[in-house]
Amino acid sequence: MPGYQPKVYRKQGGDELVVASGGAITVEAGGAINFPSGSANDTVLTLDIADGSAEAVYYLLSPHAGTISKIWTVTDAAVATADITITAAIGATGVTNGVVTIATAASAAGDVDSATPTAANVLTAGQAVNFTVTGGGAGGTPRVHLAMVVTR
Repeated sequence: MPGYQPKVYRKQGGDELVVASGGAITVEAGGAINFPSGSANDTVLTLDIADGSAEAVYYLLSPHAGTISKIWTVTDAAVATADITITAAIGATGVTNGVVTIATAASAAGDVDSATPTAANVLTAGQAVNFTVTGGGAGGTPRVHLAMVVTR
C-alpha cells in the first residue's frame, strides 16, 4: 500500500521510537519499561513538620508502589538546643539508612540534610511511611520541610 505509515515506528537511523496520534505501546503481563533514577519515574512526596523541637510521629502515604530512594529535609530556622533526628519506618520496620540528622552545630535557616535508604524501603500502593521526630530540645523551632523520593 503506497504511502502507508504505521502509527508506531522507528525513525530513520533507529535512535527514536515514535508513537503517532492513535498509536499505543502495550506492556504485556511480566513486561516492564524501566527508567533511570532521577527520571520521570520518581515521585516526590512532601511533609511539613511545624515544630522540629516537638517529639511526634508524622505520616506520608505513597500513591503507588516503589522504593524510597532519598529523604531530604530543609529547615526554616537554626536548630537551637539539640540535634533533630527524623527516622523513617514502614509499619514497625525501620528503613535501613533512613535516618536524617539535623545538627545543632553551625545550624542556620536553609540547611539541607538527607538520607539514602538502602533496604527495608519498598512500598506498596497506598502504604504509609511514618517519620518519628526526636530531639530538637525546646522552643518551638525550627519548622522542618521533608521530601521523600519514591522510585517506581
